[in-house]
Amino acid sequence: MRLPTFSILLLLACVTAVSACASPSAATGPDDRAAIARSGFSPDDVGYVLFDPGSGAVLAERQPAKPFAPASVAKLPAMAAALAVLGPDHRFETTLHVTGRLGTGRLGDGVLDGDLILKGGGDPSLSSEGLTELLRDLGALGVTRVTGRFLYDTSALPEMPEIDAGQPWTAGYNTGVGALSLNFNRFRFDWARPAAGQPVRVSAWSVSDTGRVPLDSVTVQLGAGAGAAFTPLVAADGQPANGEPEGERWRFAPQPGMAASLWLPVTRPGLATAHVFRRLAAEAGIALPTPVPGAAPPTATLAALHRSEPLEVLARQVLRYSNNLSAELIGLTAARRLDPAVRTLPESAAVLTAPAMLAAPRTDWTGLRLLNHSGLSTASRITPAQTMALIRGAGPAVLALLPGEDEGKALPPGVRAKSGTLAYAKALAGTLTTASGRTLGFAFFVTDEPQRAAMDRTMDRRIAEIPAEARAWLARARKLQADLLEVWIAGL
Repeated sequence: MRLPTFSILLLLACVTAVSACASPSAATGPDDRAAIARSGFSPDDVGYVLFDPGSGAVLAERQPAKPFAPASVAKLPAMAAALAVLGPDHRFETTLHVTGRLGTGRLGDGVLDGDLILKGGGDPSLSSEGLTELLRDLGALGVTRVTGRFLYDTSALPEMPEIDAGQPWTAGYNTGVGALSLNFNRFRFDWARPAAGQPVRVSAWSVSDTGRVPLDSVTVQLGAGAGAAFTPLVAADGQPANGEPEGERWRFAPQPGMAASLWLPVTRPGLATAHVFRRLAAEAGIALPTPVPGAAPPTATLAALHRSEPLEVLARQVLRYSNNLSAELIGLTAARRLDPAVRTLPESAAVLTAPAMLAAPRTDWTGLRLLNHSGLSTASRITPAQTMALIRGAGPAVLALLPGEDEGKALPPGVRAKSGTLAYAKALAGTLTTASGRTLGFAFFVTDEPQRAAMDRTMDRRIAEIPAEARAWLARARKLQADLLEVWIAGL
């Protein structure tokens, strides 16, 4: 099924304009006002729907047609759509290609007289260990040196420096996105001052489960100042200024009491992956030139192949650990299968959501606005009723992938759901088993729009930590979530 972008946008415009089909009428449920009041919220801040996933009958609801920020609940329909488009057995491929030929004889042993190309396929789970596997296969061919270029090919997906421009620059969850992404596109920054009066030592590392590799694509300039430790340094077009080293540049000003080791986002994932590959190649006895961007020509020979685990496994991990980069890469890959012209995350989300909307024509889709696949956006919106339709459309096989936990904390027995959390926005959607053994679906949202808007107006993008008052708000939201789940599980 291929849906051109123009048709998708036209479909969304038509669906948004027509709102004749309201959500089903709800049966009378328990009074939730006491629970809402105990948690310190206004009834207008809360929306939910409790329903029978088979028949679609609504058992209880509050503001089912009001749009709320979905946060990471958006990952549930994204994974469902990707599994439908790509199939649960889909595997992402990262490949090595060569041009020219390998020299033979005493003077040509181990020399590749041509180019070596590292090509990304959007694997969200690619790690340093995967690159080592590729190098092992390259070494088995006898290659020890390349006389041509070392190219990195990111053409399979559009590359972008961050997921959402409304998030802090320094947030490790707001990484760059691209076909060559490695170790979840985060790097560890270490710093130390050996002794009073001595210069600060800094280092950047790409870290995997088995070790760390120096990240040569990152340059850190030391500075001074109060209020923020890190500031990205880029030219007006986002590229290095003349005379500056290629790659990512940060200004670092040590702050009193700050940790000696921090995680920061990689904003140029293709370049970073290529530099790590070059480092690992040197450790394996293979000398490579400095990486440059380029595309593998059709005539290039496949030299090595690394495949990810099946998509079903990766989707289960996304739903449990809620990694934003993984959700975006999987969603982009699926959307470009439907429409290769997709270039942005909002386009990708629209393309991937459209089939589910077409499959539920009686649902009022007014107000639906998903700007990416991870939910990392304060501008995305979805209603409880729309979430209900997407849960029903996901099907039992996808719902079985949902975890029984919320941000690492166990949910009540019988609850399997995807959670979502932003400052001043909390959401949970999935299924629960009542005390009588009945399986029901639910979607719960609570949002404080004025508080979030005020926070966004004063945001310093250099600082990733959310304010203490926002953390307190989230604690109250989790309490309300727990109270409502308790009522629903006990039965109406």
